[in-house]
Amino acid sequence: MPDPSPLSRRALLRSAAALSSGSPIIGGRGAASAAPRRKGVARTASYLTPRVLVLNYDPIIESKGGKRLNVLLGFNDPRTLCDAYIGDVRSCSGGYVRYNVVDWRDLDIHPVKKDGFRYTDESFLSMWRGDRSKHHEPDAIDYKAIIGQFDIERRVEAGDVDEVWLFSPPFSGTWESTMAGKGAYFCNSDPVPGVNTSRNFVIMGFNPERGVGEMLEDLGHRTESILRRVYGSWNDKELKHAWDRFTAIDKNVPGRSGVGNVHFAPNSTKDYEWGNKTYVLSGADDWLNYPKLTGKKRRMNASDWGNGDIRAHHRWWLERLPKAPGRGPDGKLANWWSYVVDFNRYKESDGSQNAKPR
Repeated sequence: MPDPSPLSRRALLRSAAALSSGSPIIGGRGAASAAPRRKGVARTASYLTPRVLVLNYDPIIESKGGKRLNVLLGFNDPRTLCDAYIGDVRSCSGGYVRYNVVDWRDLDIHPVKKDGFRYTDESFLSMWRGDRSKHHEPDAIDYKAIIGQFDIERRVEAGDVDEVWLFSPPFSGTWESTMAGKGAYFCNSDPVPGVNTSRNFVIMGFNPERGVGEMLEDLGHRTESILRRVYGSWNDKELKHAWDRFTAIDKNVPGRSGVGNVHFAPNSTKDYEWGNKTYVLSGADDWLNYPKLTGKKRRMNASDWGNGDIRAHHRWWLERLPKAPGRGPDGKLANWWSYVVDFNRYKESDGSQNAKPR
């Protein structure tokens, strides 16, 4: 989903001045630095360090004593969310993915939409405190404008940035995740058109009104899209390959469930039903042994993945995502985190294949 807003004249002038001078807009943390061009993200023998540009759309509301929008509306602090998300990803990946925020921009503007509309502080607050069903349509952020405004194509091409995280208010029009670049493909949304980087990159959309659990859900859907591409299909009823078996749920294949998917735990009967107390036989824990699966199953219910808590379930799900060295018996990487985060490095996930499963 997308997110935007019109700005005050003073904010627009501040933004334009900062961009023309090449400096960050209010609170930039670090500047673009030259780096050797590379295909994949920076890595050591044991972990990845993806470089992240964070764009935090959090306008200063002059009419409310200069408070930031997030403070005024009681939303979460994006820095606190960011740190917790980075910590959860590092933990769930067994220390393999260690995000590095190389540039943080606190922006005194609302993001622009595809039709050129931008909320002002006043128009956003009026919509938020009134009839929210009358928010601006089309509700779609202008990714191309943002990519151009912050010189993201050049930074990605140079290897200075591997992915972009957008924190923006509700109704900004962001997708949970979207991919851009010459070989970009469906990543929980259609790719951003007209971006010419030789390396693909993902733009994550985070809403500070929500919590870390929702951020992990965004990552989970990104994971589903990329693994679907890696395996060429996704059918958790026929169980043709490892990804199908990982995501299997008892509702579809009784007695043969795996870990499930982002919306469905092994025993779920409907979307978001992570608190179901019904026991089912599941091999979810066996995926901690991948690729040396034993076939062992046990009875499980919501008490195993947090009794309905979104963050607890998504951590449980991501912890079981394979992260072993080498390749599995199917020839795919035994560490699926590499596909999710370092997708440019591998032919299965870099966008070069002709088939584009959806």
